[in-house]
Amino acid sequence: MKKKWIYWISIFGFLLTAWGFIPLYSFASQVAYMIKNDGTQASVNITPTIIFLFISTGFGLLLYRHNSKKHKNISLKLLMPVEFSEQDEREKIITANACRKVYLFMPFVFGFTLFLMLLYPFIDDVIPFYPMLLLFVYPIAQITIYYLSIRKQL
Repeated sequence: MKKKWIYWISIFGFLLTAWGFIPLYSFASQVAYMIKNDGTQASVNITPTIIFLFISTGFGLLLYRHNSKKHKNISLKLLMPVEFSEQDEREKIITANACRKVYLFMPFVFGFTLFLMLLYPFIDDVIPFYPMLLLFVYPIAQITIYYLSIRKQL
């Protein structure tokens, strides 16, 4: 049950990150258009970015607090994923197998993402932030493959 919650919190975090960065991507596109065409105005809606920063700061503090019990090094406290909470040799083997499966699936995910990128010229007018969404396919696929592998082995 704990792994399921960690999975959904991770997916929520990646979706929240995408939501927070899409306005910044839109702003960068407006600035590029402004520079190319001698425009004078660009605007950005920073509300999603501010909400993302507040929520991610809260997640970071929770992760730091959770990892403080297990690790002494500050970089491990901040960067060690919660999924790597192995308690015995069996869990270490399960984690190693799951990481191996993720590593083996990534070339296929990369190829799938490249294929989806070919669609961008056709939907540029409808979804201008499509490249930002595709950037998040990769980590969401990693988390999903890892979770499914762990779930199957437990």
